[in-house]
Amino acid sequence: MEAKTLVSKLVSNIISWKIRSSTELVEETLNTLECIIKKSKDLNSLVLDIIYMVNEVIKVRPTAAMLINCSRDILLELNNVVNSKPKLPKAKEALLNKIRRIKGRMTNSIERIATIGANRIIPGDIIMTSAYSKTVMKIFEKALEQGKKFEVFVTESRPGDDGKIVASELSKLGLKVTLIVDSAMRYFMKYTTRVLLGAEAVAANGAVISKVGSSLMALIAHEARVRVFVAASTLKFNYETVFGELVRIPQAPEETILPGEVKEKIGGIKTEIPVLDVIPPEYVDAIITEYGVIAPQAIPLLMRDLLRTWPPKAADVSEIISNILEVTKSA
Repeated sequence: MEAKTLVSKLVSNIISWKIRSSTELVEETLNTLECIIKKSKDLNSLVLDIIYMVNEVIKVRPTAAMLINCSRDILLELNNVVNSKPKLPKAKEALLNKIRRIKGRMTNSIERIATIGANRIIPGDIIMTSAYSKTVMKIFEKALEQGKKFEVFVTESRPGDDGKIVASELSKLGLKVTLIVDSAMRYFMKYTTRVLLGAEAVAANGAVISKVGSSLMALIAHEARVRVFVAASTLKFNYETVFGELVRIPQAPEETILPGEVKEKIGGIKTEIPVLDVIPPEYVDAIITEYGVIAPQAIPLLMRDLLRTWPPKAADVSEIISNILEVTKSA
């Protein structure tokens, strides 16, 4: 299967909601990259195929900080490859090893976060959550392994109705689950002991980008004095926001809430269907990372420690791609 066909299939799965969790998005991207690398016939096509895939996937999910950070690491390795000009087998080996290391880091981070998060759950808790998050699901699984009994309120999480999938999977684990409509979060917050959410990205000021409706849930929890925890690997830190760059919020297709035949009957109506929104740091009590439970206000310090620079600035993906292409052309 050609690289463009593989990339087209992946992009289609992202757009059609078959891939919901940003962590699973990166996992699928890495699996596809592995396939492309293994099938490459020469170094030039290998370079161009990787760049093509990175551009196409980031284009449809520009908010996924983990995707950008992992792509950056792979592109930096690719940059080393094109500069050292090894034979194809060596180039493939270097890139595949990089992907394996990234996968290992992701797995270890989720396991660590799951353990820390599960320790925060108290028997008898009633936890409210929203969209599908692989990390949050792992926390619930780990808490059950610890023998804790608790309940979960799951909002339907439109658009996409992620909540139905979350409720179904949690129910299969043996948890007592109640699926509620998004607009009922305030009503059920009075029965809730804590809120647990996943993240698409964490900005430099501690703000959290998550599924739309999450900021409303956090606001309601803040009003009700219910603690809000966000589970996010440091791979989801958005370093670009250090310099004030805004996170672009994608929109779901209009058909998600307004099918074509309905629109024809009611006339021309504009729709706005943001997939994500931003939780202000003051509505987040703590972010659970693989390095421990961090206050949102401490995120810039952790970013500094991870990158070992101040201000924390990661290499720009587009600049790395430009450098790679320049070296490739001159070779």
